[in-house]
Amino acid sequence: MHRLLCSIYDTFSPPADAAPGLRTRLPATAGKQHALLVAAISIAMTLCSVGSHPLGAQAPADPGNNSQAKPTSKPVAKQQWIALKDHWKQCEFGGDGEVKIKDGVVKLDFGQPITGVRWLGSFEGDKAVGSDSNDPKLLDAIKAAKKAPKLARDHYEIRWECRRNGGDDFLCAMTMPIGKNYISLVMGGWGGGITGISSIDGYDASDNETTTYKAYDNGTWYKARVRVDAAKITVWIDEIEMFDVPREGHTFDIRFEMEPCAPLGIANFECDSSIRNIQWRALTQAEKQAAARQKSEQ
Repeated sequence: MHRLLCSIYDTFSPPADAAPGLRTRLPATAGKQHALLVAAISIAMTLCSVGSHPLGAQAPADPGNNSQAKPTSKPVAKQQWIALKDHWKQCEFGGDGEVKIKDGVVKLDFGQPITGVRWLGSFEGDKAVGSDSNDPKLLDAIKAAKKAPKLARDHYEIRWECRRNGGDDFLCAMTMPIGKNYISLVMGGWGGGITGISSIDGYDASDNETTTYKAYDNGTWYKARVRVDAAKITVWIDEIEMFDVPREGHTFDIRFEMEPCAPLGIANFECDSSIRNIQWRALTQAEKQAAARQKSEQ
């Protein structure tokens, strides 16, 4: 490379014994020679660069600056959501409204005062719901529900969407297990504006630390999600965290009116409502461990 550049320079430069004025001035002809000199050097450097690598090849990437490097570890995926669109059976509260289940949507008509359904699938460690019944239709439904996966009574999330079609009280009370006990998330109760968990230490959703005021417009779908882990119960509405309550130091139970919904069920109160996209998932081992650490710090 050095020899090539020297040769080019000698070709276009004035001789060493040339007059001083020639070496310090660039007349028109010398200006052209200078331009040719620059072009020749540029071509020479390009040819040398190409010779360093195969034609069309790229220089090796700097391993210290590889912006396209693949991550060394993959993010931990959550457990798959299980759709609970089947195996629902109408509860018997007395004064129930009509229940219609179609295309995964549970529609609860006006009751006097409550209408609801319960899920016939089983939970780990539980006997089948209504297994001591003599009702042939119920027994057939329970038999069909055995095909559904068994759900854990703890360390899980459940989510759904609900809408009040008419009326002005709670559009949805979702009853669910928490270990060996149960809780109900009441949405829009006590005249339509209260959301909370019943019951905590014997106090209803209208009178405990989860009592939250939220309006629910008729005709609007609302997304709800509940997480039950070792440390606490957390509730989201439309992906906004409404509250969480630690399990340590509290007792949990449901009002006696909701007992027909246990272990998993849905009810409304003096209104017409619809519920859809009911899904459940178990927490991952990493999520369980994180909750256990949080519990130990409480």
